[in-house]
Parts: sequence; C-alpha cells; structure tokens
Amino acid sequence: EKQEIPELPKIPEKQKLPVEQKLSAIYGEASNTLYKDTKELDKVASHSEDGENEEISEQNNHLLCTNPGEAIEAEKLMNEAIIHLEHHAADKDGYEFCKEYDFYSMVLYQKKHEGHIVQKLRLKYYNFNKYNDTINDVWYPGRGNSCNDRFVKRKIARMYNPNLVVIHQRYKDSAFGSWKYFYALAAKIEISEKKTIIVMTSANINDHNPSGKEYKNAIIESANSFKIDIDSEDDIRRGKLKKTFVNIAGYIIEKKLGYVDVTYVESIDGHSPTHLKRVIMKGLSCFFPIN
Repeated sequence: EKQEIPELPKIPEKQKLPVEQKLSAIYGEASNTLYKDTKELDKVASHSEDGENEEISEQNNHLLCTNPGEAIEAEKLMNEAIIHLEHHAADKDGYEFCKEYDFYSMVLYQKKHEGHIVQKLRLKYYNFNKYNDTINDVWYPGRGNSCNDRFVKRKIARMYNPNLVVIHQRYKDSAFGSWKYFYALAAKIEISEKKTIIVMTSANINDHNPSGKEYKNAIIESANSFKIDIDSEDDIRRGKLKKTFVNIAGYIIEKKLGYVDVTYVESIDGHSPTHLKRVIMKGLSCFFPIN
C-alpha cells in the first residue's frame, strides 16, 4: 500500500545558488587563494578538531589541484549538487514507500526521476553525542567507508582542499559480486554547528575506459560540462571493471534534541534492482554496527 505524502514544490530548472551555502564562503577563503600556499588548507573549517583535515592534506598533498579555474568550477558544481540533494531529500512527490524498520527508526522510499531511480533512506539515530562520529564514518574520503570495509575501496584521485575532492571508489554488492567503480566529486559542507551535508556527483571525467559509452548526469546537467582527465589504473584502461555513474548521492546529517537525523539520497546508474537491499544494509551497518 502506497503511503500518502503531501506535495512539495518542485525544484526550478534554473535556480541560483544560495549565498549561505557557497563552498568558498563556508571554507572562509576565496577559491583562487587556496592554491597559492598549501598551508592555507589548514584554515578550512569543518570538524578540524579531530585532525582529519590535516591528515587528508598531508597524505594527499601530491594530488592537490594547481588549476584555480578548475577549482572554482568544482565549487560551483558542488554548490548546485547541494541544492539538488536537499530537494530530493525534502521532496515527497513521486516517492513510493518501500520498507520500514521500526526497531531502527528507518524508512526507505524510492521514485523514478526522468527514467532514473532515486532512493531515499531516512533514519533517526538516538544518540546525539554521535553527531561528529556519524559524519566521520560516512565521509572520510581517503579510505573505504568504514560501514562497508569489505566491499568498498576508496581513494582520493584529486584534491581541491580537504573537504572537496575527486574520489575513485570500487565496490561490490556482496562477497561473490563483481567489482564496479566510479569517479565522482565529493564535498563535505558544514552548514551550521548542527547540520552537515556530504554530497557526491559524477561529472564528465575521462578515466580512459575503452568502452566508448557516453555517460551523462541525469540529475545535475551542469556536471556534464565539468571536464577533467584522470590518470586511472591499468585495469580500468583495459576495461576489466564495470563503470557506474553517480547522478547524485549524499547525506544530510542534523543534530536534533536527543537524536541525530540522517537522510541519505542516492541515484547511481549501473546498479541492479537488488541495489535496494544494499542501501538498506548500508544504513543498518553505518548507524547500528554489530560489535
């Protein structure tokens, strides 16, 4: 039985980026100054108290982008990605109720958007002291997601600053599944002390896959005009891995009174229908780990 959901206004086709969510403003530095001196990376403000930004900078300094124009375009793209993520997280038009886990306070929805599947997972994590831990568990871009270490391998392919990177991720749905991969821009944005957004989207990234298939972002149109070249690994250049494409994916994490509210949205081309199960298990393993 479908769940009755009130309508929300649809996102305009062309929407100006809200100033308060500009990445450069949140970081506290203009984009074109981030590349003159790598020490300025330490000024980026987003949970820096845990040393994560410093670690990311030190480990990936050799991947730092030195092209200010590219960095500015990356920021613009991710600003737009924030808008789309928040829209699909808040929008209830077209979503179908799929499953509810009362014990975990978790609900899964799914809809079709211009011929593509969008899945949304909402849950309440009743431990507001775990707000920062939750962010770190789902963000850290230089390692496989700690929620799925066995099935996810991740590394930074290019760094604009510690909170804005290009990631290369390999993953499989099960122990016996085949490895797939994608490249995507990923950003972590601290909207306020009680709200953080983590968002990913694939762009026009040349990874030298020989398939010749044209990949286009079906949700964020401007991503298709963001063109970069990546020095990919040999098995990708030989076509040994299946390529997937992130239209949009990300988390909106908010600290509420007594709990952490998490909304996860995902639309990835190249997933099978059984991927619905993986989204569910991602939520369970991330926020309710078995010790």
